Amino acid sequence: MTDNGLAWIGEHWCSGAIVKDGMLADISLTAVRGVDPVDFVVRLGADRGLAERPPQFKDFDRLRVSPGDSVAMFGRSGEWTYVLEVERSTWHLVFLDRLGQDTLVEPGGELVCLDRFLHESPWVCYVDAAGEVSSGEPGDSLLETAVPPGDRFGTFAALDAAMRRAGAVRDTFPGCENPEDEDEDEGEGEGVEEELAKRLFAAVGGHLGLSLPRREIELGLLPAVHLPSPV
Repeated sequence: MTDNGLAWIGEHWCSGAIVKDGMLADISLTAVRGVDPVDFVVRLGADRGLAERPPQFKDFDRLRVSPGDSVAMFGRSGEWTYVLEVERSTWHLVFLDRLGQDTLVEPGGELVCLDRFLHESPWVCYVDAAGEVSSGEPGDSLLETAVPPGDRFGTFAALDAAMRRAGAVRDTFPGCENPEDEDEDEGEGEGVEEELAKRLFAAVGGHLGLSLPRREIELGLLPAVHLPSPV
């Protein structure tokens, strides 16, 4: 139960034991570079006064929170502020509600979101310092999208290359070139999905310098805030 970048989240992204006080499976991660943690959760809808004096996640009364809302852990990893939620990320809902990424990402800022999004499809999104956005499902390339990003700073190419080296893009993952092949054997398909998630989290964490404390997250020892649903 030691720190291990982000790969340990990917190992349990699709399935995993439920932990009593913290998080293990179905974790959605949102991280922004160069933003104060309290400021970021306030942008997501948290009350500033409560965010400045937050309880630990294990002590948060989650039963009193509306089903559509979220109770999130938050913290800092190097230059990055991160927010962890279960099943779906509030930032993705903000993005889908057309409130705009500018609500949360300042000019020159970067954001990465790995969203389990259980009610639809898992989702990967990266916003670079030029405000360009690339998104898709796990296994997709950041460059080979319906509308290719401008990539003025080469950040999408750099992260895409890291994902390819890790085998986190389907055409670099032997036996996973065609997502339709996963449907032929349900058990095998689930194994491919789990392996893709593990490789994706490992690549993103390694390339961006994100390492999250597994023990504290599983035991619910990080600060927690209530994030109201924006939709």
